[in-house]
Formats: sequence, C-alpha cells, structure tokens
Amino acid sequence: MRRGGGPRPAILFPRPREIVRFTAILTAFTGLEPELDTGAVILLAGAGLVLLAIAGVAASARLGAPLLLVFLFLGMLAGEDGPGGVSFSDYNLAFILGSAALALILFDGGLGTRARLLRATLRPALSLATLGVILTAALTGVAAKYLFGIGWVEALLIGAIVGSTDAAAVLMLVAGRRMKARPRVATTLEAESGLNDPVAVIMVVILVEWLLRGAPPAPWTAALEIGWALAAGAGIGLLGGRAIAFAETRIGLPIGLYPIFAAAAAVFLFAFAQSIQASGFLAAYLAGVVFAATPHRAAAATERFMDGLAWLAQIGLFLMLGLLVTPSHALAVALPAAGVALALVFIARPIAVLISLAPFKFRMNERAFIAWMGLRGAVPIFLGAYPVLAGVENANLYFSAAFAVVTISLVMQGWTAGPAARLFGVAPPRAPDEDRFAALRGAGLGFAGLFALAAVVWLAAGLLEPRERPLQAAAGTVQALEERIAEGPAGAPLALEALPADWRDISDPHERQQLFARAVAGLMAAENARIEADRRSLETLLTTAARRPLSLREQAERDRLARQYGGRYEDVDDLLARIDVVPPSLAVAQAALATGWGSSPAAVERNALFGRGTRFANLSASAADYARVLNSHPDFAGFRVARAVLRAEGRALSGAALAPHVAPYAASGEDYAARVALLIAVNDLARFDPRAAIEEPAG
Repeated sequence: MRRGGGPRPAILFPRPREIVRFTAILTAFTGLEPELDTGAVILLAGAGLVLLAIAGVAASARLGAPLLLVFLFLGMLAGEDGPGGVSFSDYNLAFILGSAALALILFDGGLGTRARLLRATLRPALSLATLGVILTAALTGVAAKYLFGIGWVEALLIGAIVGSTDAAAVLMLVAGRRMKARPRVATTLEAESGLNDPVAVIMVVILVEWLLRGAPPAPWTAALEIGWALAAGAGIGLLGGRAIAFAETRIGLPIGLYPIFAAAAAVFLFAFAQSIQASGFLAAYLAGVVFAATPHRAAAATERFMDGLAWLAQIGLFLMLGLLVTPSHALAVALPAAGVALALVFIARPIAVLISLAPFKFRMNERAFIAWMGLRGAVPIFLGAYPVLAGVENANLYFSAAFAVVTISLVMQGWTAGPAARLFGVAPPRAPDEDRFAALRGAGLGFAGLFALAAVVWLAAGLLEPRERPLQAAAGTVQALEERIAEGPAGAPLALEALPADWRDISDPHERQQLFARAVAGLMAAENARIEADRRSLETLLTTAARRPLSLREQAERDRLARQYGGRYEDVDDLLARIDVVPPSLAVAQAALATGWGSSPAAVERNALFGRGTRFANLSASAADYARVLNSHPDFAGFRVARAVLRAEGRALSGAALAPHVAPYAASGEDYAARVALLIAVNDLARFDPRAAIEEPAG
C-alpha cells in the first residue's frame, strides 16, 4: 500500500511538556518534587500503567465491566487528551507492535480451542467469517452512508473496518468470566473471531485502493485475494503448528525456553503469512489449535506461559490503542458514529448471523446469542489505521468511527456478555445459591454504562467545542444594560443571559426600541465573531490541504465545521457559503417583528428572540440558533447563495441586500421579507452592519 502524508512523527520519548505534566501529577499525589530524567519517566509511567491495568482486573470483576475497556480507558487517560498528556501518533509502530500482540493472543486462543470442537463448528464459523462479514459490512455501510452523508465507497469502507469480530475481545469475554457457554456456541464464536479477519482486511485494502485510484478493482481480483488469504493462511497455520511441535520433540532445551520458542515461532508464522499476502491472523490461530493437539514437550509450561503472555499482550495492546486514540478528534463524528455502532449491533450483525447460520442446525436462542456477542475490539481500530497509513482523504472519519464502534461494543455487549449467556439460555443452569437477578442486573449495568458513556461524550463535546463568544453575564436592570451597551460602539459584541427584570417597566416605546436594537445587534455581533473564527479556520484548512494531506487533528476540525453547518466537506463552495456572518441589521429587524421589540412573553420569559417555539438557556443561545437556521436549513439556500455573491463581488454583507431572501422564515413569505426590509430602512438599522467591503478570501 502506498504511504504518504499522514500524521506527525512518533514520539518514542516523552517531550519536556509531558515530563513536566507527569512530574506535576506525581507531586500532587505524593507531595514530593522528584527530579526525573526521561528514562525514569518512561519506566515509571509504563510500569505504572501496567500495574493500574492489573489492578483494574480486580475492580472490573466487581463491577462486571469488560477488562479491555478498562485497559483502553487507562491508555486514554495517559494520552494526549488525558492528564498524562503523552502524545503518541506513530501508526506504523502501533501497527507493528499491535500485530505482534494479536499474533500472541490468537495463538493462545488456539491453544485453548480443542481440534475436535473446531472441526464440528468449522462450517458455520467459516460462513460467519466470510458471508457474515460481507453482509455486516454492507448493511453497516448503508447506515454510514446516510448517517455521515458520504459516498458509497467511503460508507462501505467504514462498514468493512468494523465488519469483523475481534479475537482479543471474544476470546477474553466468551472464554472468561466463568461464562461457561455451550462448547458448540463458544467454539463457533472463537473460531469466527480467528477466521474472519482475512475478509475484512482485504475488503479494507481494496476500498482504500479504490479511493486512492478513483476506480474499482475487478471483482475476480477481490475473490482471488480472499481465497488466497484464507487458503494460504490456513496452510501456514496447520503446517506451522505441526512444525513447532515436531521441533520441540527433536531439540533439547532448558524447560523455560520451550514456551519462549513456541511464542516466537507463532509470531514468525504470523509475519511470514502477512509477507506473502496470506492471513497472519488465521495462521496464528490455527497454529495454536494444531500445536495443542500434537504431542510436544513442556505442554503445561507452554500453556501457562502463553496465558500470561496473552494477558500482557492484551494489556499492552489496549493501553497502546488508548494512547493512539485522541477522544477530542472523535467528538467531531461522535453522534453519527454512535448511530453506526447501534445499527451494527441491532441490525447488521443479527441479519448477517441469521442468514449465515441458516443452513446449520442452531437453535434461535443460540443464533441470538451469537449475534449479540459480535464483539469489536482491537482489529477494527487497526483497520481504521489503514486509511491513515495510506494517506486517504478524511482518514479521521474512518479511525474515529472505528473507535466509537469499539467503545460502544465493549460497553454494551461486553458488559452484558455473562448475563446474556444466561438470558439466552446458552449457559448452564444457575446454582441454587446464585443471585436470581444477576443476569438482569448485569444487563442493566451494561446499558447504564452505555448511557453514561453517551453522557460523557455529550458533555465533552460541549466542553471541548471552541467558543470565542464572551462570557455570559446578566444585566439585572435596564440601567445596568444601558451602561454595558454604552461602554462600546454601536453593534459591539455583547453576551446576555436575559432581558432585565424591569424590562417591561420601560414606558417610552422609542427608548425600548433603541435599547432592544443595540442589544440584539450586540448579540449577533458576538455570534458573528464565532462564525468568522470558524470561517478563518476553514480557509486555513483549505490552504493547508492544497499543500499537503491534512493531519487527523485538522481533519477532525474540518469534520466539525462540516457537521455543525450542515454541509459536506467535499463541497468547498457550499461549505464556505454556509460558514458566514449574518448582518446584525437583519437580525434586529427579524427579532423586532417576532417579539414586538422585545415586549412579547417569548422574549422576556423564554429568551426566544426570533420566533422559535422553544425555551433557550440565554439570549446568546437564541442568537446562535437563529444564525444556525440561516446557515444550515435547506429553505435558506437562496439566502446563502445571495450572501456568497455579495462576498465574491467585494460588497458589504448588508441586511438590506439580504432581506428579500429571508421570505421562507414566515408563512407570509415575500410580504414578510418586505416588512423586514422596511424596518431596516425606517429605523436606520444599517448602522449596525460593518461598513467596510468584504474581501474575497484567498484559497
């Protein structure tokens, strides 16, 4: 694959900023002021993270939380957006280390899979791993198409990235936590997770190449690649597992070296398969299955060693992924990505399972459990890094969507894995002394965790969204408001919580009109300042994109702007037309018509200045909502076109010029627009509009 552009270089050693932050955290907890060099910080932070992860095992056992989510969360805390502040963005290094970790995890999973059970479940598992992945990717792609408003190739790429289940998540949750699901069902899930990566990987590679070249590959090419990956990966795994066992019986080593030899051989088989375009994931998994079924030396020692090594690999893998993920980047696509995750869990995966398992004799409760346990974990995040490594446009969208899907899957499905086994009747009957409501309580915890995660994302989005408007302030009296307005020129930016309590006591209509006009003009000027900052940000991004591929942070900012203003990042002209100011004179005239110059209950009691039938937290929020309607609603496309023409011609963006284009705001249409224009002229509201001509932006 071509590698170009991409993120900034890796930070293998913390920067001074990160050392200072880590030292400050240590001082806050210990009261000491240590003088740490870079090496000590790395060792202390790395070992501390692993110890915290191990401690999280005990804590999660009490809460029923999925361990992988705990490890991922700890990595995020240590990362760029967390208190640790470690900036790590080397996707190449993460891909290499993560591949080695997954090879060890899959090999250990194969050691725990009995060959007899695998043979009995091979056909349904293979159906899920091929047809199931393709169906899941296609159905999820349909959801992504409409939730993100992107093209079909981009949408299918998102579906392919999250289309396969994750071996690390499935092997830990299905085989762990004393779930004791029926062997046939558990082995089907385990085998599917070990077999389904080749199809997902090849689909991602093909779609990435399609985006880069602008042309689809031949269908037979994709079929050949999938067939080769499965056949060659299986062959390497089957022969490699026997070769490892044969070598162990022929060489004499100290007992402690046999497990190390087996682990190194598993990684070697994985890498060899990958180097010839076969599936290393499948090779590592089947090598473990065959190795466990073939007589060899130090079997017990190897099993214990690999179990510990797999734990370490899972801890390291998800801690590293937590460092790699920047949650603030994902906030730009959090809501549609959450929609994709829910569509995957409740629609795409169940349909794919029902169709894939139709020829096989599974009970409906078993099919339902298999559908629910389609866990996503490390593999989708790694596949989300493919577009980043390839330099694909809008790579942040794919990576952030994968992160959101994995997080929601681990919270919702992972948290309810044990209870779901009992609710679907695929686990042994409860012991007499077992809590009868444990399953329902566990399911409740899972969904509570999901809603808590959604609340955190929502709050974080509000906290992290760039805000340049002034701090909100209350003007308790009309006199206080007059004094505040008098401090600046006409139309100076103003932030206001609400109209003063004695607003209705103003007896002079002219005085109320003048004060109301200046207040609304100030509110609109403050909102325009934020819009202008967004426009400058977009113009900077467009200039940067002409020179080099945008970084993930820059892509996240572009995505935020496109979604906030209801546009598409591909349509630059439309996006520039949306992210533009609203003339204050126009806002004053429309607010005056909607509220009778601030005398209506809507303005005084609900902070609604522009005829919107809702209650706003403050008057600044009402002004922001008004600007959002004009800048994003389809009815005002003509308004935006007229404004763009004025800007392109270098003319001032005046309310008088744009008033005819706000007719859709009221049922009376053109009559309403004429009244707005008349108010602007009669009350000289043009004094609030900037007088200078607008220069056409560069880039």
